[in-house]
This record gives sequence, C-alpha cells and structure tokens, in this order.
Amino acid sequence: MSDALTTTSLTALHLDPLVKVGPVSHIGIVVKDVEEAVRFYSGTFGVGPFEIVEFDAAKTDYFHSYGESATPKFRAALCYSGDFFIELVQVTEGETVHTKFFGQHGEGLQHLCFMVENTDAVLAKLASRGIKPVLDYRFSSGEGASRTTIREVYLNTHEFAGGTTIQLLERITG
Repeated sequence: MSDALTTTSLTALHLDPLVKVGPVSHIGIVVKDVEEAVRFYSGTFGVGPFEIVEFDAAKTDYFHSYGESATPKFRAALCYSGDFFIELVQVTEGETVHTKFFGQHGEGLQHLCFMVENTDAVLAKLASRGIKPVLDYRFSSGEGASRTTIREVYLNTHEFAGGTTIQLLERITG
C-alpha cells in the first residue's frame, strides 16, 4: 500500500521576499449576521467565547476605502486563541471591501491578516509590484501609557495568486 501523502520540497520557489511580514494576526470572515454566525460557530464547533465590538469609521483618525474617505459602520465578533483570532465581520452601514466581497461571493473567508512594523515602508515596497491599499484606516484606544494606535491596511492581493485579500496590521503602543 502506498502513502496517501507525498511531500515535495519547493526550495526553488522560496525567493528572497520583497517584504517580511510578522505572524498571522487573524482571519476575517464576512457574514450577513454576526449573532447568527456566532451561534453557528459556537453551537456547531464549540468555538468561542466571542466578544462583539462595534466599529464606527467616523471616529477614526482616517478611513479610506478605494482611495476615498468613507464612514462605514460594522460589527465584528472576535474569538481569540492565544494571539490569533477569528473575526466575523458584518457591515451595518456604508460600503467597504467587505460589502464588495459579500456582493460578489456571499459569506466567506475574506482576508488573512499579518502583523507588520512600519506600514508605510512595507506599502512603498509592495507598490513596485502593483500591490496597493484598497482600505486604509487608523484609530486609537486606551488612555495614557496603555494607549494603542492601530493601523490596518487591506491590499488588492485578491487580484493576484490565491484570490485572498491580505491585510496588514500595525500596533503602536504608548
């Protein structure tokens, strides 16, 4: 009987990367209804607990969708496993990359997010390959020394190999 799994090394495909991203932060799944999705993942697979956060882009430092200023609102249910989390995203108002994905594909895995340092430097390098932001925003939370600024950038990588949107997340504390 032969092995069901055969492994082939693809060493020749391991090129020097244009940029080096950090660890995977999360996956984003676009859903029609956050509560319904939480009930499904929790009740079917025991995934959880989830916390639901409300996001209002009007309260961010800036929010650009396809290069234009925008003020959507959305709800996200987050479930952590160590530093990694699953994000269920429901846009409740306005247009974003999430609503575009939902209109084209329905519910499903929409993005894969990596941690980065110095987002601007990463974006400058990626631009040389035609990879550019389709969503870019920054917001802050917390007070004093625990204040954190978050910058999130979704890239047009769905147009390239794999069809998945890559998101970059930079966390600046203090």
